[in-house]
Amino acid sequence: MTWFREWLAGGGDAHRTAARRDDDAERPATGPARPAPKASRDDAAATSPAESPADSPADEGYPGDRLGLPESGPGSVATLPRRAAQFTLDALLAGLLAWVFTFPAPPQNWSLLTWAAIMVVPVAVIGATPAMVLLGLRVVRLDRPGSPGVGLLWTLVRTASVFFVLPALILDRDSRGVQDRASRTVVVATR
Repeated sequence: MTWFREWLAGGGDAHRTAARRDDDAERPATGPARPAPKASRDDAAATSPAESPADSPADEGYPGDRLGLPESGPGSVATLPRRAAQFTLDALLAGLLAWVFTFPAPPQNWSLLTWAAIMVVPVAVIGATPAMVLLGLRVVRLDRPGSPGVGLLWTLVRTASVFFVLPALILDRDSRGVQDRASRTVVVATR
């Protein structure tokens, strides 16, 4: 179960964890020991001036820092409210498109099919759904950030995870949901 917690926290890459352990083993024990991680945010107020909040593992910079992304502006990790707005707009668009084809009857499950099409095809080809383009967001693969699309396989993985909604709400330190971790992607701002 520890590997799952590390994976969710963003430290699941074995080579990074092993490298940190090796670095700690090679470091001489002459300096003061690192303080223990804080139990909660309430404890952070009780720290002495000698302890820096940056020493805490929970405060390892801004979302996307470990991925080499800027803190704000184009290329930075998209905020949760923008991503929630994108999801809502794409769902509404899917419902409207399905309703056009099923009018006068309600679209029922046809809206799920149009939603899947909206999520898979554009993200696989250009890396953005219609609502992402409207809100200035883009899905980027971490192993090839310059590529315009994510690819069909990884887009299917993302869409299957987002379909259940809950995995998209489980975020790691870099503000990436389970769907992003599973597909090796990150949602970034384009403007």
